[in-house]
Amino acid sequence: MSSTSAAEFLTESDAPGAADDAVFTRLEADFGDELKAVLALYLENSDALCQRLEEAMTCAYWQEAVRAALEIGREAEGLGFRRVAAAARKLADAAYRADSAEALRNDAQMVMLEYERFRLALAARFPNLVASMVDSVA
Repeated sequence: MSSTSAAEFLTESDAPGAADDAVFTRLEADFGDELKAVLALYLENSDALCQRLEEAMTCAYWQEAVRAALEIGREAEGLGFRRVAAAARKLADAAYRADSAEALRNDAQMVMLEYERFRLALAARFPNLVASMVDSVA
């Protein structure tokens, strides 16, 4: 998945912050000991969906790209990470308006960028969880 290259484009203002900490604190209260399992499942599913999104974007299959993006966003929003969902909705809106392929590609890349931002916030909070996900892919 090329979302790892998205990390190159993240700035300090995109780094995990207090808002992310508040979301994780709420998630820890809601899920308790099961939180890491929930997050691991989300990461596994969303990594696969990001791959699907990237492939659809490369082939200009915008309906498939929108489906993958909305699935990524729906689950992220359920966890409290609304920026991923907002980026997915922006892509869906752009596809509905039949925006240019360049605009659609940019919006699809924003979904992957916001997902990568989520992964960075997750790695900052639970470094062992994200490291184990990387190890299982390698």
